[in-house]
This record gives sequence, structure tokens and C-alpha cells, in this order.
Amino acid sequence: MAKFQKAPDETLLGSGPMSIYQKQGLSKKPFQGKIYVTDQRVCFHMDLTGTVLMELTVPEIKGFSVGKIALFTAVTIHSKDGKEYPLTGFPAKKLQDWLRQAGVQEI
Repeated sequence: MAKFQKAPDETLLGSGPMSIYQKQGLSKKPFQGKIYVTDQRVCFHMDLTGTVLMELTVPEIKGFSVGKIALFTAVTIHSKDGKEYPLTGFPAKKLQDWLRQAGVQEI
């Protein structure tokens, strides 16, 4: 199981339990895990296996947007290569602050 490892020159801005939505067949399915935001990158590790479902450096991130999935606030991270990573969970509001601290802009 891969554990989140912070580089010596990295500062952890925040982390918390969230769900990431990934395409499975014709729909998107939530996977539970933990989001980690540092001053250099954003990572999502799945709870069950420790699999890294997202790892982007700050320069690879185009920005983030805020919307809804069902009744939940969703923060979607947009990569510069066109991929989208929708996330929901209790730290959704905090995630927005952590991303801003890392230099990621809301779009």
C-alpha cells in the first residue's frame, strides 16, 4: 500500500477524507480516500488499496471549480492536459483554501 510521502522541501497545507469520482462505464463512481495538498502538489490516495488516483504538481493544474454532485459541494480540479478530478467530502471548503494557498486559482 502506497503511503503519502512528503518531500523534505515540501509543506503540507492540508489533508482529509474525501471521495473522488472516476468514470466507470457510462457513469462516474465515487472512490473513498484521502486528499493531500502541499505547496508543490495535490495527491489523492484510495483508502482500500492506497492506490494513487491523482497526483498533480501545482504547475500541472489549470485551476479548480466549485459545483454540486447530488446535494454535496464538489471541488473539481482541472489539469492542464484536460482531465477533471471531481471531489466531495466534509473538507470541501477547506480544500478550496488549501488549493488557493498552493497558488491554484478558481476558474
